[in-house]
Amino acid sequence: MRHLPSLSLLASSIVLAASGNVIAQENQRNIALEEIIVTAQKREQNLQNVPIAVTALNAQTLNMFRVTNTEDLSNLAPNLNIQNQGRGTIPQINIRGVSSGVSAAEVDPKIATYLDGVYIGRTIGSIFDMADIERVEVLRGPQGTLFGRNATGGAISITTSAPTGEFGLSQDISVGNLNAQRFRTILNLPSMGPLSVKLSYLYDKNDGYSDNLIAGRTLDLRLRNPDMGVLTYAENLGSKNVEAFMLAANLDFDTVTVDYRFDYTDSVTVGAPVQQVGIIGATAPLVDGINQFQPLYGGITNLSTTPLKDVAAATSEEPLLIQGHNVTLSWEINDNLSLKSITAYREMDQRPAIYDLGATGGWKFTAAQLGALLQGDVGGILANPPGPNDSLFTLLTARALEQEQFSEELQLTWATDSYTLVGGVFYFHEEAEARNVLGVLQPVANGVVIPTPFDAIFGSGVNSTNTDNSSWAVFAEGTFHATEKLDVTLGIRRTEDEREIDLVDISATSGGGNLGEGVYTLEYGETNYNVVLSYNWADDVMSYAKVSTGFVAGGILNGISYDPEYITNYELGLKSQFMDNRLRLNAAAFFMDYEDLQVQLFEDGVQSFENAGQVEVTGIELELDAILGEGLTLSTTLGAYDYEYKEYIRGGVDVADQVRPIRAPDFNTRISLQYDFAQKVAGGAPFMRLDSRYLAEGENTAFASGFPEADRLSQREAYWLLNARAGVMEIPMGSAVSSVSLWVKNLLDEDEINVFGNEVINMTAQYSMPRTYGIDFNITF
Repeated sequence: MRHLPSLSLLASSIVLAASGNVIAQENQRNIALEEIIVTAQKREQNLQNVPIAVTALNAQTLNMFRVTNTEDLSNLAPNLNIQNQGRGTIPQINIRGVSSGVSAAEVDPKIATYLDGVYIGRTIGSIFDMADIERVEVLRGPQGTLFGRNATGGAISITTSAPTGEFGLSQDISVGNLNAQRFRTILNLPSMGPLSVKLSYLYDKNDGYSDNLIAGRTLDLRLRNPDMGVLTYAENLGSKNVEAFMLAANLDFDTVTVDYRFDYTDSVTVGAPVQQVGIIGATAPLVDGINQFQPLYGGITNLSTTPLKDVAAATSEEPLLIQGHNVTLSWEINDNLSLKSITAYREMDQRPAIYDLGATGGWKFTAAQLGALLQGDVGGILANPPGPNDSLFTLLTARALEQEQFSEELQLTWATDSYTLVGGVFYFHEEAEARNVLGVLQPVANGVVIPTPFDAIFGSGVNSTNTDNSSWAVFAEGTFHATEKLDVTLGIRRTEDEREIDLVDISATSGGGNLGEGVYTLEYGETNYNVVLSYNWADDVMSYAKVSTGFVAGGILNGISYDPEYITNYELGLKSQFMDNRLRLNAAAFFMDYEDLQVQLFEDGVQSFENAGQVEVTGIELELDAILGEGLTLSTTLGAYDYEYKEYIRGGVDVADQVRPIRAPDFNTRISLQYDFAQKVAGGAPFMRLDSRYLAEGENTAFASGFPEADRLSQREAYWLLNARAGVMEIPMGSAVSSVSLWVKNLLDEDEINVFGNEVINMTAQYSMPRTYGIDFNITF
């Protein structure tokens, strides 16, 4: 499929030449803020009328911010922080300090993601690598009833564009440094009776930002797990190559409409470069000893406290296939009553891939040398020199995952002048097969990962599970217009979850899991509620008070069981517009009380969950949009919160005063300015914009290591991230209209640590992507 960009451009050229239609677009400088429509309450509403802390980003806004991947959404909404966990396919989404980035099927994400109303079970892959997104809504805090599936932290709802029923073609062409290329084609076909069809295609690639010094070498994992096979170290670290296709079809029979969506994404990504930043701690003599021998054998240490341009990484490509089908049936039964059915099937295939998490893929050392080093036998080390393909990893991970899911949701809506009722049922089922290999101080002999007597000590081995998850829910929510100004919303949702986990092999559990291999069935149930009072002080000013609850099921991860998580959220909010819609101010203040918060840990080479007794999060959120003058628009957000552990029992001891929230900056802001010039250029509308985002300092590890230098390195410094864009919109080109713009991301070339680890053998870090820049061109008929 990698030759398709040229076909896309050729097809576009043919259609462009044949088209005689003109889409007239009148350029007008902003005189009022546009109305924003959201579906946060399962029905279309003006954002300012919805008593929920929600940020909506339409297609134009996504384009202006140049949102091309999951991380680009970070900070566009207050208290929303998104980072990649080193690998290219696992975004870690953090809302109000609550993270959701675990890819294992034995764990439910705490930030629910929806695509056209369909719940996405796994957070693997960037669903933003889709060809045609109309709107993204970020709902903060537990959603209680309507978005109740595992949404303790919040929800991200993505809506794709519907067919227009009229001929239309849009072609995007983008190029940039790092050999970045992005092509997108959107084709609307004329309606054929009740049928309208839209086709979209996306190709997006770059060559990454670090060369792999050991590219082309292979690693044979078959002695660990035959399904893993032999994998090759990738050439370009941090690279991606994505192709996506989408088909949207609509059948309109007046009172009955049928919408069908098919999406297909084929991506090949490579994890970001990781390097050693320190060898401080209890294992320092061991790691330092191995590092000292590397010049003798031609090995590479990847050791530096500043970013390295190129590293040696035992990291392979990560192929990922995702596809989904969605049929939405809407029936307007009468003026008051409507019925909607959302039926969906999705599947994902994440093929085997390795990631050099310990940053020692360039080491040359053998199992015999490791044994001699542990005994202090220098002579034994020198007597057993490594061969050209002998190596030793401090921490190596490999994985493969196949997942499929089916879901059905029925919604019945009854709307009158006095009230609106929404009720329904929800069913979700997924099956997943995961294969994981973990190597801690893992020797490799002639390119083959070999079992050793050290495995039981260090926790090396395999971890394989087959998971079957099912969830039923029934929900109802009503908004009652008590007076002309006061609305009362009451909602309830009953959820029943069942999880069947087949622990095929859990040998990679240093210290041992508390459950052996076998099949385990777990059942959880919870009733959540949502109570909202909203008051309209004026036509454009509304405030609300809200109490909502949330729930995430428990489970078993790596043979270690964990309990469900519960949350109660108290929130006060304001939605307001002033000065003839030239100023919009939305605000929220919240207090979230967690019980049995599920905490992700990575200790002794093993990822696991455990429950903290109680956590309280208190914070505020502000969103301001304003037209400061003719042509000058300001958009800004601010988020701040205090995240405090009240109880955290480990080993019978309360460590609440020692644990720290990780990757959760307690203050964040975004400031965006755009100026639209009055003077036309080439008949089009020129503009300039600057986007700045600030993240406060924070911690990258949950507990202090006890070594001052290690703790200093684990602290993430505060930083500003600046992006800029300038161009000309709505340029008339015969029968078409076009736009062109120049852009730069990370203008100041910040090199902040994005992912950090010091809990296994050595200290490692992955730095953020450097400055990128390019040019975008669009032509539309």
